[in-house]
Amino acid sequence: MTKNLLFLFIAFVISFSSKAQQNPCVPDASLQDSLYGLWPDTTENLKLSQVDTYYEEHIQIKTPKTVGEVMGSPYYIENPINSEFLPDSINIAPLEITEIKLVDVSGLPDIMSVYLSNEDSVFEGDAVACVTLYGTPGQNELGQHDITLLIDGEVNVPVYGPTTLYEQLGEYESIEGYRLIVQTEVSINENNKTSFNVSQNVPNPFSSSSIIEFSSSIASDYQFNIFNILGEVQEVRSIHANYGLNYIEVDAGLLSSGIYFYTLSNGSELITKKMIVNRN
Repeated sequence: MTKNLLFLFIAFVISFSSKAQQNPCVPDASLQDSLYGLWPDTTENLKLSQVDTYYEEHIQIKTPKTVGEVMGSPYYIENPINSEFLPDSINIAPLEITEIKLVDVSGLPDIMSVYLSNEDSVFEGDAVACVTLYGTPGQNELGQHDITLLIDGEVNVPVYGPTTLYEQLGEYESIEGYRLIVQTEVSINENNKTSFNVSQNVPNPFSSSSIIEFSSSIASDYQFNIFNILGEVQEVRSIHANYGLNYIEVDAGLLSSGIYFYTLSNGSELITKKMIVNRN
């Protein structure tokens, strides 16, 4: 390689590296008052990527304040201290999380990189952090890449002391559902009209019940599902809708406090919304 070519190559590498840092991952302070969540979430998902085009996507994370926000309430662990004065198990759901660690981001193409707002991958509980996925995918990366975030959490249990999610479960908590789709060309579909519309549930957040209003252009059967933040199904319902306005009632008594997603589908179209249950 000649000196001129070497210089051009180095300049290209420096230019590319600088481009990756032009939009650094900065935690969005406006999310501080939110419950545990991710933006974009796995239903909205990551924006599309195009071959041979630089890609950058930020995932904002509001870390949970308490164990119950993630694991539900109550959530018991065995008490390792053999004492007749202490119960056999402890409900740690109300305890505050001291730290959250992003252990790994799996499924991302090797040519892509991850940037964290905290270099050590450790974030405090009840705080806002962010992760950036960036790089320039090539022809070898065409298609769908299923991405999983592996996380661990630490909590200080009275009498027992510090313990981690991994120590209790033997595995890390996984957030699945993110997809990085690499296409030869990214286009915008202007014809995005749907045959039905779904409104945000009211009230939201709610502690007892909430109403979802939706309109249908025909009398038809719909599938209504509720998922938790980990993508686990909490409720499945078949609903017969009449032409015009229809209503779905959600009972908070069947759910723990936390963030949920509800979907409504007529078999060919699906609409997803987020809702928050706060039973405290």
